[in-house]
Amino acid sequence: MPSLTTLALLLAVAAAPAVAQIPMPPSGGPTGQFLGPPTGTVEDFIGSWDLTWEGPTGSGCPCSGVLTIELKRTASGEGLVGIWSMKGAAATLRGPVSYHQTVWAGDFAQPFDSSDYPMKGSFRLLARDSRTLTGSYRRDGTAVPFSWTATRD
Repeated sequence: MPSLTTLALLLAVAAAPAVAQIPMPPSGGPTGQFLGPPTGTVEDFIGSWDLTWEGPTGSGCPCSGVLTIELKRTASGEGLVGIWSMKGAAATLRGPVSYHQTVWAGDFAQPFDSSDYPMKGSFRLLARDSRTLTGSYRRDGTAVPFSWTATRD
């Protein structure tokens, strides 16, 4: 018959979880993404782009225009600002660039002009290379995003 000390030790070992069974946190932060050096540059976004985009049914799209992106100083620091030229007033795009400097995302808005409902919403652009941007935009009040592509020579 095992001693009382041996029984207590067996119960303590059986009740404690094995260290190998406890999942460890992912490397690279809470998302599990490795936080290595950036893979792109903000300069890939800067400049003038030939922009083509889809729109809601009945809008006559695919549409085209120009997207001009600049690096500007603001009260909160430097950031990208874009001007999306289209029918009516141009929309202004503002938002941060991702850590890896390959994604620019934020909000856009047309100024109040003669239209009853100026367009505003959110956008996302991915720098595929120094000559191609792809992504989507979504107007406020809608659930469906529309695609857009930008190219330059």
